[in-house]
Amino acid sequence: QFKPDESSFGFELFSSNSLVFEPNLRIPAPAGYILGPDDEIVISVYGYSEKKYDLQVNDQGEIYIPNVGPIAVNGLTIEAATEKIKAKLASTIYRAISSGQTKVQVTLGKIKSIRITVIGQAKKPGTFTVSSLTTLFNALYLCGGPTHMGSYRDIEVIRGNKLVQIADLYNFLANGDMADNIFLKEGDVIRIPYYKNRVKISGKVKREGKFEMLDSESLSDLLKYCGGF
Repeated sequence: QFKPDESSFGFELFSSNSLVFEPNLRIPAPAGYILGPDDEIVISVYGYSEKKYDLQVNDQGEIYIPNVGPIAVNGLTIEAATEKIKAKLASTIYRAISSGQTKVQVTLGKIKSIRITVIGQAKKPGTFTVSSLTTLFNALYLCGGPTHMGSYRDIEVIRGNKLVQIADLYNFLANGDMADNIFLKEGDVIRIPYYKNRVKISGKVKREGKFEMLDSESLSDLLKYCGGF
Protein backbone atom coordinates (compact mmCIF):
# COMPACT_ATOMS: atom_id res chain seq x y z
CA GLN A 1 0.00 0.00 0.00
CA PHE A 2 1.19 3.50 -0.86
CA LYS A 3 0.81 6.01 1.95
CA PRO A 4 -0.98 9.19 0.85
CA ASP A 5 0.80 12.50 1.32
CA GLU A 6 -1.92 14.98 2.14
CA SER A 7 0.55 17.86 2.26
CA SER A 8 1.31 17.53 -1.47
CA PHE A 9 -0.39 20.00 -3.79
CA GLY A 10 -2.77 18.01 -6.00
CA PHE A 11 -3.48 15.26 -3.46
CA GLU A 12 -7.12 16.36 -3.25
CA LEU A 13 -7.71 15.39 -6.91
CA PHE A 14 -7.29 11.73 -6.04
CA SER A 15 -8.47 11.53 -2.44
CA SER A 16 -10.96 8.77 -1.65
CA ASN A 17 -14.03 11.02 -1.97
CA SER A 18 -12.92 13.01 -5.05
CA LEU A 19 -14.95 12.61 -8.24
CA VAL A 20 -13.22 15.41 -10.18
CA PHE A 21 -11.95 13.15 -12.98
CA GLU A 22 -14.66 10.48 -12.82
CA PRO A 23 -15.52 9.29 -16.35
CA ASN A 24 -18.82 10.62 -17.70
CA LEU A 25 -20.26 8.18 -20.22
CA ARG A 26 -23.51 10.12 -20.73
CA ILE A 27 -22.08 12.46 -23.31
CA PRO A 28 -22.53 12.51 -27.10
CA ALA A 29 -19.65 11.49 -29.29
CA PRO A 30 -17.47 14.55 -29.90
CA ALA A 31 -17.05 16.06 -33.37
CA GLY A 32 -14.27 14.21 -35.12
CA TYR A 33 -14.91 10.91 -33.30
CA ILE A 34 -13.21 8.14 -35.33
CA LEU A 35 -15.27 5.02 -36.02
CA GLY A 36 -13.86 1.53 -35.58
CA PRO A 37 -14.83 -2.12 -35.01
CA ASP A 38 -17.52 -2.67 -32.33
CA ASP A 39 -18.96 0.84 -32.64
CA GLU A 40 -22.71 0.77 -33.26
CA ILE A 41 -24.21 3.09 -35.87
CA VAL A 42 -27.90 3.99 -35.81
CA ILE A 43 -29.34 5.04 -39.19
CA SER A 44 -32.79 6.63 -39.16
CA VAL A 45 -34.56 7.05 -42.51
CA TYR A 46 -37.68 9.22 -42.38
CA GLY A 47 -40.01 11.25 -44.60
CA TYR A 48 -41.19 9.50 -47.76
CA SER A 49 -39.74 6.24 -46.35
CA GLU A 50 -39.48 5.17 -42.71
CA LYS A 51 -36.82 2.74 -41.48
CA LYS A 52 -34.32 2.36 -38.66
CA TYR A 53 -31.11 0.34 -38.77
CA ASP A 54 -28.95 -0.59 -35.75
CA LEU A 55 -25.67 -1.70 -37.28
CA GLN A 56 -22.40 -2.76 -35.70
CA VAL A 57 -19.04 -2.08 -37.34
CA ASN A 58 -17.47 -5.51 -37.94
CA ASP A 59 -13.83 -6.57 -37.62
CA GLN A 60 -13.22 -5.52 -41.23
CA GLY A 61 -14.40 -2.00 -40.41
CA GLU A 62 -17.66 -2.31 -42.38
CA ILE A 63 -21.37 -2.02 -41.70
CA TYR A 64 -23.81 -4.11 -43.72
CA ILE A 65 -27.15 -2.62 -44.78
CA PRO A 66 -29.71 -5.14 -46.10
CA ASN A 67 -30.35 -4.74 -49.86
CA VAL A 68 -27.52 -2.20 -50.03
CA GLY A 69 -24.41 -4.12 -49.08
CA PRO A 70 -21.28 -3.38 -47.06
CA ILE A 71 -20.01 0.16 -46.46
CA ALA A 72 -16.49 0.70 -45.13
CA VAL A 73 -16.49 3.22 -42.27
CA ASN A 74 -13.37 2.29 -40.30
CA GLY A 75 -11.15 5.33 -39.69
CA LEU A 76 -13.86 7.79 -40.77
CA THR A 77 -15.32 10.48 -38.56
CA ILE A 78 -19.03 10.15 -37.82
CA GLU A 79 -19.58 13.19 -40.10
CA ALA A 80 -17.69 11.64 -43.04
CA ALA A 81 -19.44 8.29 -42.53
CA THR A 82 -22.83 10.05 -42.59
CA GLU A 83 -22.12 11.53 -46.04
CA LYS A 84 -20.89 8.18 -47.36
CA ILE A 85 -23.95 6.32 -46.02
CA LYS A 86 -26.35 8.94 -47.43
CA ALA A 87 -24.75 8.73 -50.88
CA LYS A 88 -24.92 4.92 -50.88
CA LEU A 89 -28.57 4.86 -49.78
CA ALA A 90 -29.52 7.54 -52.33
CA SER A 91 -27.97 5.54 -55.17
CA THR A 92 -29.69 2.27 -54.21
CA ILE A 93 -32.96 1.77 -52.31
CA TYR A 94 -33.85 5.31 -51.17
CA ARG A 95 -33.65 7.45 -54.30
CA ALA A 96 -35.97 10.06 -52.74
CA ILE A 97 -32.99 11.16 -50.60
CA SER A 98 -31.64 13.06 -53.61
CA SER A 99 -34.87 15.10 -53.93
CA GLY A 100 -35.09 15.74 -50.19
CA GLN A 101 -38.35 13.82 -49.75
CA THR A 102 -36.52 11.24 -47.66
CA LYS A 103 -34.04 12.29 -44.99
CA VAL A 104 -31.31 10.33 -43.21
CA GLN A 105 -29.91 10.81 -39.73
CA VAL A 106 -26.84 8.90 -38.59
CA THR A 107 -25.91 8.75 -34.91
CA LEU A 108 -23.63 6.71 -32.71
CA GLY A 109 -25.29 4.04 -30.57
CA LYS A 110 -23.07 1.89 -28.37
CA ILE A 111 -19.43 2.87 -28.45
CA LYS A 112 -16.46 0.56 -28.67
CA SER A 113 -14.11 -0.24 -25.82
CA ILE A 114 -10.37 0.29 -25.87
CA ARG A 115 -7.53 -1.11 -23.77
CA ILE A 116 -5.04 1.24 -22.16
CA THR A 117 -2.08 0.57 -19.88
CA VAL A 118 -0.88 2.62 -16.93
CA ILE A 119 2.72 2.13 -15.77
CA GLY A 120 5.14 3.80 -13.38
CA GLN A 121 4.24 5.54 -10.15
CA ALA A 122 0.46 5.00 -10.26
CA LYS A 123 -1.48 3.80 -7.22
CA LYS A 124 -3.14 1.08 -9.33
CA PRO A 125 -0.99 0.39 -12.41
CA GLY A 126 -2.21 -2.11 -14.96
CA THR A 127 -4.28 -2.56 -18.09
CA PHE A 128 -7.81 -1.14 -18.19
CA THR A 129 -10.67 -1.75 -20.63
CA VAL A 130 -12.46 1.57 -20.97
CA SER A 131 -14.89 3.46 -23.19
CA SER A 132 -13.37 5.02 -26.31
CA LEU A 133 -14.58 8.39 -24.96
CA THR A 134 -12.16 8.08 -22.04
CA THR A 135 -9.70 10.94 -21.57
CA LEU A 136 -6.29 11.05 -19.91
CA PHE A 137 -7.71 12.60 -16.74
CA ASN A 138 -10.41 9.90 -16.60
CA ALA A 139 -7.65 7.26 -16.76
CA LEU A 140 -5.78 8.94 -13.92
CA TYR A 141 -8.97 8.70 -11.85
CA LEU A 142 -9.27 4.99 -12.63
CA CYS A 143 -5.68 4.24 -11.64
CA GLY A 144 -5.91 6.32 -8.44
CA GLY A 145 -3.49 9.01 -9.60
CA PRO A 146 0.23 9.29 -8.81
CA THR A 147 1.72 7.71 -5.71
CA HIS A 148 3.53 9.84 -3.11
CA MET A 149 6.65 9.34 -5.27
CA GLY A 150 4.93 10.05 -8.58
CA SER A 151 4.99 13.21 -10.69
CA TYR A 152 1.96 15.44 -11.19
CA ARG A 153 3.77 17.47 -13.81
CA ASP A 154 5.36 15.09 -16.35
CA ILE A 155 2.68 12.49 -17.03
CA GLU A 156 3.34 10.93 -20.43
CA VAL A 157 0.97 9.47 -23.03
CA ILE A 158 2.81 7.07 -25.35
CA ARG A 159 1.05 6.02 -28.57
CA GLY A 160 2.64 3.62 -31.02
CA ASN A 161 5.97 3.93 -29.16
CA LYS A 162 5.92 7.72 -29.63
CA LEU A 163 5.44 10.34 -26.93
CA VAL A 164 2.28 12.28 -27.95
CA GLN A 165 1.48 14.27 -24.79
CA ILE A 166 3.09 15.44 -21.56
CA ALA A 167 0.42 16.45 -19.05
CA ASP A 168 0.94 18.94 -16.23
CA LEU A 169 -1.83 18.70 -13.63
CA TYR A 170 -0.72 21.99 -12.07
CA ASN A 171 -2.06 23.75 -15.19
CA PHE A 172 -5.47 22.42 -14.24
CA LEU A 173 -5.11 23.01 -10.50
CA ALA A 174 -3.86 26.60 -10.85
CA ASN A 175 -5.68 27.76 -13.99
CA GLY A 176 -8.45 25.26 -14.76
CA ASP A 177 -6.63 24.50 -18.03
CA MET A 178 -7.82 21.20 -19.57
CA ALA A 179 -5.64 21.38 -22.71
CA ASP A 180 -3.62 18.31 -21.65
CA ASN A 181 -6.76 16.20 -21.21
CA ILE A 182 -6.66 14.38 -24.56
CA PHE A 183 -8.90 11.52 -25.68
CA LEU A 184 -7.15 8.17 -25.43
CA LYS A 185 -6.85 5.57 -28.18
CA GLU A 186 -6.50 1.80 -28.34
CA GLY A 187 -3.15 0.65 -26.97
CA ASP A 188 -2.14 3.96 -25.35
CA VAL A 189 0.37 3.73 -22.51
CA ILE A 190 0.24 6.27 -19.68
CA ARG A 191 3.52 6.57 -17.80
CA ILE A 192 3.76 8.34 -14.45
CA PRO A 193 7.45 8.94 -13.68
CA TYR A 194 9.06 9.74 -10.33
CA TYR A 195 8.93 13.41 -9.37
CA LYS A 196 12.17 15.36 -9.91
CA ASN A 197 11.95 18.39 -7.60
CA ARG A 198 9.74 19.06 -4.63
CA VAL A 199 9.78 22.17 -2.47
CA LYS A 200 8.24 22.55 0.97
CA ILE A 201 6.88 25.94 2.01
CA SER A 202 5.56 26.86 5.46
CA GLY A 203 4.75 29.92 7.50
CA LYS A 204 2.60 32.88 6.52
CA VAL A 205 1.30 31.58 3.20
CA LYS A 206 -2.25 30.57 2.34
CA ARG A 207 -1.43 26.91 1.67
CA GLU A 208 1.49 25.27 3.39
CA GLY A 209 2.79 22.02 1.97
CA LYS A 210 4.89 20.38 -0.73
CA PHE A 211 4.90 21.55 -4.32
CA GLU A 212 6.46 19.89 -7.34
CA MET A 213 8.49 22.44 -9.27
CA LEU A 214 9.91 22.48 -12.78
CA ASP A 215 13.52 23.49 -13.40
CA SER A 216 12.30 26.60 -15.23
CA GLU A 217 10.14 27.83 -12.31
CA SER A 218 11.04 30.31 -9.58
CA LEU A 219 9.83 31.46 -6.18
CA SER A 220 7.11 33.59 -7.81
CA ASP A 221 5.63 30.43 -9.37
CA LEU A 222 5.69 28.71 -5.99
CA LEU A 223 3.86 31.66 -4.42
CA LYS A 224 1.21 31.42 -7.14
CA TYR A 225 0.60 27.75 -6.37
CA CYS A 226 0.43 28.27 -2.60
CA GLY A 227 -1.96 31.24 -2.93
CA GLY A 228 0.53 33.92 -1.93
CA PHE A 229 1.44 35.40 1.43
